Amino acid sequence: MDFFTILIIAVVIGFFIGIVIIVNNVQHKNKSKEVFKNLPNFNATDKYLSTTSGVSIGYDSNRKKICLLVDHKGKLYEYKDIIQSELDIDGETVLKQSITGTLGRSLVGGVLGGGVGAIIGGTTGSKKGKEKIKNIDLKITVNNAQHPVYRINFMNTETEKGSFIYSMGYVEAEKWHGIVTTLIKQAEIEQNNVIQTSPNSQSVADELLKLKNLLDSEVISQTEFDAEKKRLLN
Repeated sequence: MDFFTILIIAVVIGFFIGIVIIVNNVQHKNKSKEVFKNLPNFNATDKYLSTTSGVSIGYDSNRKKICLLVDHKGKLYEYKDIIQSELDIDGETVLKQSITGTLGRSLVGGVLGGGVGAIIGGTTGSKKGKEKIKNIDLKITVNNAQHPVYRINFMNTETEKGSFIYSMGYVEAEKWHGIVTTLIKQAEIEQNNVIQTSPNSQSVADELLKLKNLLDSEVISQTEFDAEKKRLLN
């Protein structure tokens, strides 16, 4: 075969591969939509659907819940269960918000080493002058020992920083970081109000810290921890 024939065959094969990828992405999105639609006690007022087998996210603004979808299996989290949100570009954190209240630190048992609540802004260090960007991710940490971290990808194609593809991915990721950050702050305000208004607030925080230590030591189960935590906060 001459070069022209080989080139034609390569183009045709590439075209069909592209069609297969597009069809698979559409099917994946449609299946994710169905999962969100059929979830009990959840009505997604906003959602981001991964085009691949990655993590999708939905937000119910009325119930203040998020749903994280992995392989078309959804897990619901109330706003009080969200511990941290990080916006990463090629592995470097540019925006970060975590629970910072005294009670919040007790609940996470110092895993995060205290809250951050920081806007780092822009890429830092070696990435500052980088022309090419490959990944934009949102990393969400939740109160779930079995699956504490979810990473949602908003761009995984190498492109120039400032390009249309980069801007679209960054704006969408920043929007979701803002949504999750708002939920974290709402939970923190409520938690701090509990501490300030309760005459036994310090003892409640102490008891919660003790409970978390018992959970970490596997003396009590997650179910027992959640039940006792609810009793104390009420």
